[in-house]
Amino acid sequence: MPLKEIDLTLPLERIDFLVPDLVPFGYVTFLGAREGVGKTTLLTGLAWQMTRPDGRGDFLGRAVQAGPVIYLNTDAADGQSRPVRYWLEQHRETYPDGDLRGVRVLESTGTGLSPEELGDLLNLARESGARCVIVDSFMSTFPGIDGNKLDQALRPMLALRDFAAQTGAAVIVTDHLPKKGPGEKEGERGIMGSTGKSAQARAVHLLTRVQPDTVQGRDVLRWEVRKASFSRSGYAFGVQVSRTEDDEGHAVAVHLEPCDLPDDDAQDTRGGRATAAVIAHLQGSGSVVVPHAELVALAIERGNLRERAAQDAVRRALGLMWDRLEEVKEAKRGAPKAYRLKAAFDMDCQTATNSLAAV
Repeated sequence: MPLKEIDLTLPLERIDFLVPDLVPFGYVTFLGAREGVGKTTLLTGLAWQMTRPDGRGDFLGRAVQAGPVIYLNTDAADGQSRPVRYWLEQHRETYPDGDLRGVRVLESTGTGLSPEELGDLLNLARESGARCVIVDSFMSTFPGIDGNKLDQALRPMLALRDFAAQTGAAVIVTDHLPKKGPGEKEGERGIMGSTGKSAQARAVHLLTRVQPDTVQGRDVLRWEVRKASFSRSGYAFGVQVSRTEDDEGHAVAVHLEPCDLPDDDAQDTRGGRATAAVIAHLQGSGSVVVPHAELVALAIERGNLRERAAQDAVRRALGLMWDRLEEVKEAKRGAPKAYRLKAAFDMDCQTATNSLAAV
């Protein structure tokens, strides 16, 4: 494996975001959800906002930059990309100052995406100056791999990571959530398959539907920031989907806006603040070992919690970061638990791209 030594004396480049705090440029972002929840609705909404005049794009209350978008549709390819066009047209009705020419919708003519087609997509992204490339979805784009096996999941992930680095575009990949088991919350286990997928992405977001009876019958989605390497993570917010219908009851326009979640799921609860504080502390610790007791004390302080509630907040934080942490034992009586971030690794970009050929 080729290795590259990093010069620690050089200044770090600033991380720019397509969607502030949610979707960084130059990296892979995952958006996971069960089928039919609303991934395409939201991502076509983001794509449409990027076609509006510069300075007018707004996605969930966050300003987005204008720029060309490539939307690779393999999840519902029918020769016309009807689902993607359906939503784009409804977003256009809500924001008529956008331009359909700003979005290029592609479908694979074969089964999934071949290495040659990935190369074509890379060239197209460069030539068009694409600022966002949406891959919908991982499973249907790379059907020849076993997503549960680390070595197979890593090959396309490393290629996508290299793709984002070479183009500087925000690469957003949709994926599916496993069916919840007895006693589980929707999305509790994260995106389906090997942790190699979420480990290689710099941001992982999960989308689930809020029970209508808890939000007065409205169509509200829960957007959970499960992982965000360059911004805050470990919290959730609501997204309300509002549709306008014509006289015959057909949807003609759609509007997306952030909203509050039900009280027991709101991001600004004391437990939520404690969980966010623990995650931020672990993310900033680098390779330093952080004792479990220190995390509990932090949760008590930041969330104004009793010890039992603080333990729950720490447990949630550790669950959200399970693929980035390793547990160690302190050299003390009873060997109390402690945690540190797993060592990061890098790979030569050319090796990452070539690795897709084995898919």
